[in-house]
Amino acid sequence: MKRTLYWMTKDLRINDNAALNLASQAETLLCVYVVDKQWFEASNFQSKHLGNARWQFLQSCLNDLEQQLKAMGQQLYIVYGDTLTSLCQLCDKYQITDFITTRLPGTYENRLISQLRENLPQVSFNLVEQFTLFTEKSLPFELESLPASYSKFRKLLPEASSIDLQPAIECLPNKFESLPEISNFKPNWLPVVAFNENKQGAKFNGGEQYGLQHLEQYFASTLPSDYKQVRNSLAGWENSSKLSAWLSYGCISARQVVNYIKQYELLSGKNSSTECLYLEILWREYFQWLHFKVGPKMYQFKGISEQKPLTTYYAERFNKWCFSNTPSSLINACMNELRLTGYLSNRGRQIVASYLVNELGIDWRYGAAWFEERLIDYDAAVNWGNWQYIAGVGADPRGGRHFNIEKQSEIFDPARVYQAAWTENI
Repeated sequence: MKRTLYWMTKDLRINDNAALNLASQAETLLCVYVVDKQWFEASNFQSKHLGNARWQFLQSCLNDLEQQLKAMGQQLYIVYGDTLTSLCQLCDKYQITDFITTRLPGTYENRLISQLRENLPQVSFNLVEQFTLFTEKSLPFELESLPASYSKFRKLLPEASSIDLQPAIECLPNKFESLPEISNFKPNWLPVVAFNENKQGAKFNGGEQYGLQHLEQYFASTLPSDYKQVRNSLAGWENSSKLSAWLSYGCISARQVVNYIKQYELLSGKNSSTECLYLEILWREYFQWLHFKVGPKMYQFKGISEQKPLTTYYAERFNKWCFSNTPSSLINACMNELRLTGYLSNRGRQIVASYLVNELGIDWRYGAAWFEERLIDYDAAVNWGNWQYIAGVGADPRGGRHFNIEKQSEIFDPARVYQAAWTENI
């Protein structure tokens, strides 16, 4: 009898979910999500792995998924505790024969899979490739030959057309009879965070249904045709696609997004803006495969370069950067928005990262870890890859980025409207 455990991670959706489609072939199915205590503890760089804003978003994602699974006769079993111990205990208790999960680039996740395989030799493991747009086999090169820069990577990839999505799932196998219903039990180490209704700035609701709704609304508008002209703006809900939060937890897939882009181009025409949207998906793709290739180097001080940067750690400077107490009004505004909403524009992220590394001389990893704690749309490969890029230790042949903060202010906030909104009116 095929008794399957599906460990859900960055794939919190029903649609276009190859892992769930595979799990649907089991006789009995256990869908599990583990909330690990380590997420709420400080890392080596002082910040927590999971901050309040993303924890709120994640809870909404899980609630949405739970309701959808319940409608199909299944249950999302949420476990609070150590991931390795919890999954091993569940596999033993329910005599699991098949273990399914989505393949992710994270070193933590891959170490866990190795430990699970070692602890559970009798279980068959299936890692499904669906967090990326392409599978490893469909790449036009071996992973070890991944180009050293994004531009070279992009040129080697074939032009993507519409991609076949996974067929809709009509029903799921029975859940295990002895599985307890989800209760309101929460361990004492789990933060209880009151919902924070932002007075201004972006507001994200977690879950597949909200993600699909936003995807539909964005491509039903004319905004994709103007994306290139507004993508560097510091503020405004319509100045970027705002899809990253749902992509980061797999509430929607990169393949779904590409299909929407291609369908939009067929109906409304292709231009430099729609091409830009697609290229942003390819940036995300490149960082995922770079993470798969380099593993722990994604988090090392010298990154994937040969030399360590000339930066260190100054506690006072770092804290002033985190809590908007620098001499720069623009930096303070950006960091206020990030801290209070869990979101910051791509341009804002680059500006504050450059300031931390180049003006404050601080080890880039402390900034990357602060983003990890604070960003709702945190994606390990994208976040740490971008910080390496700014610090000059990543996939950038030009050796880092150093922004003139005053010039950035003059270009992107000449009337100081953004700075006033996030320094005077909070």
